Amino acid sequence: MPSSSTNCRCVLFDMDGTLVDSVRDLAASVNVLRRAKGLEALPPEKYRAAASEGSVALLRAGLGVTPASPGYEQLRQAFFEDYERRCAAAPSLFPGIAELLGALERAGIAWGVVTNKPEPFARKIVRALKAFEHCGCVVGARPGLPPKPAPDGVLLALSGLGAEPAQSALCGDDPRDLLAARRAGAAPVFASWGYYDGGRAAVEELAPLAVLRDPADLLKVLSKI
Repeated sequence: MPSSSTNCRCVLFDMDGTLVDSVRDLAASVNVLRRAKGLEALPPEKYRAAASEGSVALLRAGLGVTPASPGYEQLRQAFFEDYERRCAAAPSLFPGIAELLGALERAGIAWGVVTNKPEPFARKIVRALKAFEHCGCVVGARPGLPPKPAPDGVLLALSGLGAEPAQSALCGDDPRDLLAARRAGAAPVFASWGYYDGGRAAVEELAPLAVLRDPADLLKVLSKI
């Protein structure tokens, strides 16, 4: 349990690579496009490093295309249509996440999601998971909202939860999460079980409050806030 002396009142989480192990479903949707082009499916591991970076990185990893490639927008739309059908069918949490969320709830610490995933997809996943029943807010990619590392989504989530940045943390598996937390005035926490493969040094340069090896470790660092 979090220390009774903690000032932390809210924890925000990234989704892909932090709470939800989504690489299998994301890979499957890109592989649908590969097969349509007569290519063999790639294993999910080939998409792991791209899974936290969104559709641009996933389509580059699976098809070698960029936004400047001919027909890119059609491919991207086809990817979104397939992923929308499968994203909430059987979403998978990382080990220990359900227990962590339950512990935060018992401690009276609000929590929510701030992700660069399109918000309709994020909300579908939240509704599909019993462990997310008490999720206080979902802020995802939406028109007019700059993505992380901009702090806008973090500040919007904190406002909705009635929490002050100085009494809050953002936990994510990508340096963009750490930067967004810093820029919003919240404590940045790095989830090392996620998809980022840029190395420990790149993470430590951003001076996170903690680098977590396991979700349960978060409970031990909240007293630093």
